[in-house]
Amino acid sequence: MKLNYKTKGRVICLFFVLAILESCSNDEKIVTNRTEGNAIGTSYHVSYLGNKIKNLSQKIDSITFAVNHGLSTYQVNSMVTAFNSNSDSIWKIPSEFAHFSDDMQHFIEMLSLSKTITQETLGAFDPSAAALFEVYNKAKKDGVFMKDSDVEECKMHQGMDKIQFNDKGNPFKLDSLVSVNFNAIAKGYLVDIIALYLETNGVTNFMVEVGGELRVKGKNEEGTFWKVGVNTPIINANPSDFFTVLELENVSLATSGNYQNFYEVNGDIIGHTLDPRSGKPVISTLKSASVLHDYCAVADAYATACMVLGLDEATKLIKANKSLSAYFIYDDGTSLKGVYVE
Repeated sequence: MKLNYKTKGRVICLFFVLAILESCSNDEKIVTNRTEGNAIGTSYHVSYLGNKIKNLSQKIDSITFAVNHGLSTYQVNSMVTAFNSNSDSIWKIPSEFAHFSDDMQHFIEMLSLSKTITQETLGAFDPSAAALFEVYNKAKKDGVFMKDSDVEECKMHQGMDKIQFNDKGNPFKLDSLVSVNFNAIAKGYLVDIIALYLETNGVTNFMVEVGGELRVKGKNEEGTFWKVGVNTPIINANPSDFFTVLELENVSLATSGNYQNFYEVNGDIIGHTLDPRSGKPVISTLKSASVLHDYCAVADAYATACMVLGLDEATKLIKANKSLSAYFIYDDGTSLKGVYVE
């Protein structure tokens, strides 16, 4: 199931997951169908109006399995694991080779899109910084600073330009030590694929959410656009503590924040957001970036890039691309402020 990310439209409103409200239209009850489950290390929720799709949860499970088999760094038999380790031994197993075509499709899709967004964000989004993320995670686990020598070693073997495609469209490395990690785009990608499946089954009103990233189309039971709440970006905030409530119309949204998952070393706060260009953790006045685009994978990647860039540069990035808009929450020194950028 291939997605066309080249067709980008203008987005309108905003953000996250709130509730589906009940109502009647033309005195006839409109039925909202819901399904949920686990996917790629998080959970998913799907709400849609109209006739119930038979075995939808099983279909989503099979979609998730295929995406995981192609993109999960936690699976020893995934395409990305084989690519990172320069191994093709897994594909010599008949039962695994059966997945090769689908795995390669997902892998190429993510490589191609990531190369484009890496260029557009001047490296603020860069899946080829996989080794750098591993160094960060180990330092966090050990409660220490990242070693400069480790950071510099990782940066030597980093860069989406070190991954190219041959005349058959298959990827190859210019540096065997390059590795990739699609964690900052995979949730959005899964949202897109599930949404596309709903559309091919004639669904015109839906909300698809995976781990907080989402895509909506049409309207809810009330006949209004999907209402969603923007979480307040403070430590230990209640999940129902919204900074504001907005509406979404036929758009995808992904958010990234830097107010949780940090760690401390000798009293110093080490941020969760990692700048792949410098190799260093970033903490800025920008606390939450919610990016909107037709495709959730694009929004997902750009939300990460915005958190790396900080408020001023992220604002310039969004304004320079008419297919994007964003809602930023930042600390002005006295309180949290919100600003819509397009």
